[in-house]
Parts: sequence; C-alpha cells; structure tokens
Amino acid sequence: MKYTLKCLKCGKSYSADHFICSCENKCDALLKTVYEEKSLIIDESYQGIWQYHQWLPIQRIDQRLIDQGSYFHTYKSTKLAAHLGLQNLIICLNAYPHCQTGSFKDLEAQVTFQRIMSTFDSGKPLVMSSDGNNAISFVYYSNVIRYPIFLFATEDARVRRIWSFSKSNPYTRLFPIYGDYYDAISLANQFSRVEGYLSEGGYRNVARRDSVGTMILDATRLLGQIPDHYFQALGSGPGAIAAYEAAERLLIDGRFGKKLPKIHGSQNDPYTPMYDAWITHSRTIDERFQKESAKHMIDQTVAHVLTNRFPAYSLIGGVYDVLHETNGEMYSITNEEIEKAQTLFERLEGISVVPEAGVTIASLQQAIHKETIHPQDTIVVNITGGGRKEIRRERMHIEPYRFLPKRLQINQKTFEEKKQHSLELIQDALRTYGDKVAVACSWGKDSMVLLHLARSINPDVPIFSVLTIHKPTETFNFIEQVVEQYHLKPKFFMVGDTTPEMFLKKNIEVTLLSPTEYQRQAEKTKKETGHEIYSADPDLCCKLLKVVPVRYAYTTLGLQAWLSGLRSSEGYTRKYVAEIEKISDHETKINPLLTWTEEEIWKYIKNNKLPVHPWYKKKYIDGRKIRSLGCEPCTVPIFDHESERDGRWRKTLKKGGECGIHTRSASERS
Repeated sequence: MKYTLKCLKCGKSYSADHFICSCENKCDALLKTVYEEKSLIIDESYQGIWQYHQWLPIQRIDQRLIDQGSYFHTYKSTKLAAHLGLQNLIICLNAYPHCQTGSFKDLEAQVTFQRIMSTFDSGKPLVMSSDGNNAISFVYYSNVIRYPIFLFATEDARVRRIWSFSKSNPYTRLFPIYGDYYDAISLANQFSRVEGYLSEGGYRNVARRDSVGTMILDATRLLGQIPDHYFQALGSGPGAIAAYEAAERLLIDGRFGKKLPKIHGSQNDPYTPMYDAWITHSRTIDERFQKESAKHMIDQTVAHVLTNRFPAYSLIGGVYDVLHETNGEMYSITNEEIEKAQTLFERLEGISVVPEAGVTIASLQQAIHKETIHPQDTIVVNITGGGRKEIRRERMHIEPYRFLPKRLQINQKTFEEKKQHSLELIQDALRTYGDKVAVACSWGKDSMVLLHLARSINPDVPIFSVLTIHKPTETFNFIEQVVEQYHLKPKFFMVGDTTPEMFLKKNIEVTLLSPTEYQRQAEKTKKETGHEIYSADPDLCCKLLKVVPVRYAYTTLGLQAWLSGLRSSEGYTRKYVAEIEKISDHETKINPLLTWTEEEIWKYIKNNKLPVHPWYKKKYIDGRKIRSLGCEPCTVPIFDHESERDGRWRKTLKKGGECGIHTRSASERS
C-alpha cells in the first residue's frame, strides 16, 4: 500500500481504498498521510507537482490532469528581495498561465480529483463549499475530467468572485446561500451526509494539504535544505499545516537538515480570529469571531476568502499546534497594507496578485520590521494567486442549479412516453446523419433494446461492435444466434490474431487489429506485478482492447454520430450524462435510453420477446445475478440492492466504473 491515513489523536489507521477525511471515532483531530516511501523522490518525467507523486495521496495520474494541469513557479527573487534587503527569498508563484485559474487552489483540486478517482468511492458526487477560489478551481477541473460536484457558495461570492471559462458547466450543481461562508459550509456538510455523496473534506482532505506541501519540497530542492521560514495568508489554515507536514517528511528523510521551518501566518484586519487567539496564547478562537455579528467584520475585509469562522486552528494537528511546534508567528494586515503590498509586488516582480497574496507580502514586511526574520535566512513565500489581470479568456458567471418542475423532467415520463421519446431521438439521428450514424452494440440487455428500437425505424441501420479476447464463449454464441435470427450484418472489430471459431463457421467477418501492443503491455504488467493486466491495470487493458478499437471503427466506418445504450441509472459514473453528447466537431453520441430504468429495459425485452444473453439467466444460490455484461474475468454477479455496474471490475479500483469508451479524454476525441 503506497500510503495510509492516521488519526493524530487515537492513532487509528485507514487504507487508501476509500475517500476518508475524518476519523470514524469522531476525534477532533486531523488525519495525516503516512507514506511507505520515506525518502524524497523526484520523478522528472513529469512536471510541476506530479514530480512529487510519491508523496501525493494518489495511485496513478490521469492523462487529462497531465495535459491540462496547473503548477507553481518556484524561483529566487532578485528585485523584491533587494528592495526588502533579503538574501535568500524564494517565491512559490501560483499565477496564470502556470495555474489555469490563477490560484493555488488548482493544485488542491487536481490532487483531490485524482485521489478520489483512485478509490472505491470514485464517481460519487463531491459536495463542497467555497467563497471563491476553491469554487473556480474545482469547477474548472470538474469540466476537465468530467467529474460531478455539488457546490454551496454565498450568493455574494457567486455574483462577485466565482466564475468559469465555460458557458455551461454540466458537471457542476451550484447552490447559492443567502448568508455567509460558514452558512455555506454548514449546508454542504449536511448535504454530504446523504447516501451516495461525498464530503470534499476541506482542510481535513489530505489531498489538499499534500498538494500544497509540494511547494516546500520544491523550495527545498532549489535550496538544497529545508527553508528557515514559510509565509502564507491563512483562511481555514491548511496551507500552514501542509508546509509543516511536508517538512516533517523531509526531516525523516534526513538529507535536508534537522530543523522545521518557522511558520508565519497572516490574516486581514479586522477579521483575525487565528491572529487574536495566537497572540493571547489561546488554543480557542474567541466567540466574537464565530457569531452572526462577525459578518460585520467580514464585510470590512478586502481578502474576503480568508474569512472562515471555524478554521483548522484548535483541533489536534491544526494551526495552533503547527505554530507552537515551529515557534511560529501571526500577523494582522490592514486593507491599506494589502493594497500597497500588491502594488509593490506587481511593480517589482511583474505580475498582479490577489488580495490574499497581498496579505502574505505585507506580513513579510512586518516580519522584517519586527526582526522575526534575518536578511541571510532562507525564506519561502507562497503567493497563492496571481496573473488574473493577464487572463484574456472570457470569464462567465455560473448559474444556480434549478430544479425543474416534474412536467419538464423527462425521467417523470411514463414508460410509453419514454419509448416514444427514444424513438424520436433515433429518428432525428437517422434523419440528420443518414448512413453516417450507427448503433454501437455490446450485445447486453440495453443494446438489444436499442437495436430493436432503431431497426423498427430502419431495418438496415448500420451496426458496429467491438469484441475482446476476454469475452466469454457464451457471448460469441449469443451473437451468432442473434445475427442469424435477425439477418444482421454488423461490422465487428477486435484486437487479436484470429477470428473466433464459431464466427468462421458462420462466415461472420471480423476486422482484426494488431495485438502486438496489447501483448507487450500484458507481458510487462505480468512481469512487474505478478498479475494479469485486466486485474493489475484494468484501465490500460480496456483502453487497448476497447477504446482504441472503437476509435478505429468510428474512423474507418466514416461515421459522424453513433447511438449508445447508456442509461443514467446504471451507476454513479453515468448519472450526469447528457442525452446528446457533442464530443467533437466530427462526433456526436446519442443516448436514446438514458432515462430508462433497469425494470423498464426488462419489461421491453419481455413485451417484444427479444433474445437475451444467457448470463442474465444464471441463478446463484445466494440470490445474486449478472446485471451488467462485460468481459469474463471482470464480471461477477451482484445483489439487487447494488448498482447495476457494481459487478464490473469488482476487485479493482475501477469497480463499477467505465471501460473508457464513454469517458475518453480530450486527447482521445480528436
């Protein structure tokens, strides 16, 4: 196991298999990532934070996050350093164009999405709250990787601070709250307890903290030693905690020094709950910062995103402990000081910065005046956001999610209405694309319904099917039966050396694709892991045997669109799919059965006496049954209370997920 999570109070450990953010014993303490690897490893085959993936709570890196990722720029300052009289000022600049949205929250969003996609909870909607930067970053990356989020934010933040580069954000449900940021947090926490949803976790989410911790790793790499000081403005506080936790790992490594960096936090006056608590040596936040009346102070701040009424201060492993362990400092910064610091940084370093970064720079100036740092010290400053003036792309408001009345919700239609609607979708597709649209057939229950509906409109509708060498014999026999019974002429594609024997006997043609790459990867995986590729790396197996052939088939057949039997109730990965997906300028996918239920599929099959795959008829002593048809080693029977696709890739992190045909990255859609 690459890492485990450990409660800093009771010591209970948790595996990386699930997206856990809090101790089950309800301890008022953080969970900390404990990595198996104790030495800092830098993988230069990647860039940015992914170079430090050995100390990130992830199992793999999605190509989409590599292609469209964000990263900070670490460099030794000359102009600002000279102005301040500092010899070793290291700036970690989280700014556009390195960060897509101009904020270090991009780092947190990327690693959070990658973390959840590496667990058994992958696909469950992520519930979160934000007052600005978090929302912008998570919305951006939810669009990149097509992952659903439920976002709670104040209406003020929605109007003034939250934006997107996209006119539509199909994977975001934004719920505006008419209160302050704490009200948004409270409602998000309540909503996340609903079964089937996940709390993003905020500062309790190790993905957030460890992603920010890579700044300390990168600065240490540049300096050759752990820095003496770390500066950052604090809202809820995970940045300070992240720097401390990363430095602790470097101490264990032993090559970079034996001293933790002094943590310097700062807040925007007059809303300074952590500053006031720290200077009075208190572990407890003063209640006046947590009552409703605190909203008056919050409204007076420029760095509004730093105003969290319940930050990660008092709990075990929180900001108080970090400041205590590093003999740290806190600073109170006025609005005037923020604006001056922003102007100074832009003039000397050549890039605009957000107000909270102005808080950080002003705190550095205060530290010099108070002599809590010295000119020769090594100092790391986290510039948490910048370059937004330089962003030329149009930024748009995100509209609140609106619940449609029943009369407008297609899933409220009767079974007969759904059938008619599906037929209309198919008819429109055939009328629009003619012979440039085809039915993609997997020969499962949904494909049989889709095929029957399409052929009721055009008996000669083109059909294509991708098979794999791991399909059970029953599948090939069933295909032979259906092809013969209905006089079909599907186009078959398959990675392999030979056509299945039963197909040869019936003169069913199959286009064979070279198996060389698959065989090479399968042998490599078996040698490295001792396991077959479909269990050790099912994503790669599916890509080579399914996704690539589908791309080949689509191109070879000269299609412009295709019909899929995908349904939104099959599993969590399909909840938010659209009926008509515009994948590219040259490809449209239509999902005519999207709103059908499993029961309605079987009802249609029974009413129309359609043939069904024999696996669906298998009876198991404990009541389980096959409910979603896949390859033989990756399909098991499941109970009725489970989601249909829970029997797919059951014993892998891919459980209940997708082969990749319906979730291809942008690079695979060209």
